[in-house]
Amino acid sequence: MRVTLPLRSVLAGGLAVGTLVVGGAPAHAVDQECSAIRADNTDPTTAERVGSPVQLLQIDEAQRIVAESGKEPGEDVVVAVLDSGVAKNDFMFVGQGDSFSKTPKDAVPLEMQGTAVAGLIAAKGGEDQSIGIAPGAVIFDVKIYDRFTTDDPDTESEPDVGALLGALRYIAGLEKGTVDVVNISVALRHSEELDAELDEVLEDLADKDIVVVAATGDRPEEADPLYADFGYDGEEPPHGEDARKVIWPASDPHVLAVNASATVLVDDEVVPGDAFDSVLRSSATDVAAPTSDAVSVAMDGESTCLLPEVSTAWATAEVSGVVALLRSYYPDESAQQIVERIKRTATGSPRAGTTLTGHGVVQPVEALQRPLPAEGDAAGSRIVDPPDERAERPQPEPDLLASTKRNAVWWGLLAGGGLVVAVLLRPVLARRRD
Repeated sequence: MRVTLPLRSVLAGGLAVGTLVVGGAPAHAVDQECSAIRADNTDPTTAERVGSPVQLLQIDEAQRIVAESGKEPGEDVVVAVLDSGVAKNDFMFVGQGDSFSKTPKDAVPLEMQGTAVAGLIAAKGGEDQSIGIAPGAVIFDVKIYDRFTTDDPDTESEPDVGALLGALRYIAGLEKGTVDVVNISVALRHSEELDAELDEVLEDLADKDIVVVAATGDRPEEADPLYADFGYDGEEPPHGEDARKVIWPASDPHVLAVNASATVLVDDEVVPGDAFDSVLRSSATDVAAPTSDAVSVAMDGESTCLLPEVSTAWATAEVSGVVALLRSYYPDESAQQIVERIKRTATGSPRAGTTLTGHGVVQPVEALQRPLPAEGDAAGSRIVDPPDERAERPQPEPDLLASTKRNAVWWGLLAGGGLVVAVLLRPVLARRRD
C-alpha cells in the first residue's frame, strides 16, 4: 500500500480530515461559478452538468479500468496540494499538513483555488457525475499563501518562492513513500539567489520517487507581479515568447510541466479553442489538459461549482489526478515511468514538443492501457517552437540512383547514335557489294 503509516497516523490524529458524506447535504441544482461561493455560504448548490474536461479526457472509462483491478481510482495514493489551503468538505479525504502562509494551518482558507484544485484531483462525485479524476486518493493540504478575500492586510499573502521552497523541503523531509504526487498550481518568478536550493529540493523529491506536477503559467493581468515580464499590447502574444526563462518550478527538469488547452465540449461536440490569450508559451511544457467548464468543490464544503476559464492551475490539477490514477493502477512503477507513460500517450509527438501543448493533451485511457516502452527509450527533451525563424526552401532528398540514371542516359545516347550511323552507311555498303 502506497499510503504509509506516518501519513495514516497524521490522518488518524484528526488534522482536518474530511468526512465523506457525498450527497448527504441538502442542495439545489444550479450551475454556479466556484469564485462566487464563499466559505460562509448557507445555501449549498450542486452543479448539474458533468465537467467538460471529464468528458473530453474519458475519465469515466479510465476510472472503470482502474476499478476492474479491484481498486478505487486513486486508492493508496497521496497527493500533496501546495496552494491556498483546502476547505473541510464532504467530497474527499484531506490530511492537514504544515502552513507556510501567514495564517495558521487549520484556519479557514481565504481563497478558493486550493479547494478547487483538490476537488479536480480527488472529489467523489455522484453515481452519474464524476468530479475528481482520482476519487480514491488522499489530499495532503500544505498551505503556501492566502490572498484577495480579506480586508486585513496582515493575513493576506501572495505566493512566493520562499514559501514554496519551504513547503517542498517539508515534503522532502517526510519519510519516503508518504507522498506520491505534489501538485503546484502556482507559477512564480524564478529566483537566481535560490537557484541551487530550488534545484536541490526538487532533486530530493525525485530521489524519493515523487512526481512533481507544476503549472507553466497563465497570462498575467496588470495587477499580477509577472505582468512586467509577460504583459503585451495588441491581440497576440509577442513572437518567440518563452516563459521557461522566468517561471518556476515548471522550468525545472525534475518537474512535469503542464499548460492548458482551450478545447471544450459544447452540446456533445468538441470545439477547439485558442489558448494564446489565456496562457503563456513555454518550452518547459510537457503536456496540456483542457480546463474550460470543469466542475469542482466550493469553499463552503457542500457545493459543487463551475470553473469556466482556461487556466494552467486547473490543468495541473487534472494531470495530477491522472498521475494518481496511474500510480494506483501501477503501484510498482517508478515516478519516472509514470511520467513516461503520460508523455508517450499524449496526443502529440513523444519526441518533439510545442510551447503550448508540449507532447500533447493527456490521454488517461491510453496511458493506462499502452505498454511502457523499453527501459532507456526516453520520450525526448522539451523543444522550443521557432515562430520567428524564416522558413527555408526545402532541400531535395538525395537521389541514390542518380549515377545509374546518368550512365543509362549515356549508354542510350551511344546506342542510338550507333543505330543512326548504321542506317546511313547501309546504302554505301550495299553498292560496294554490287
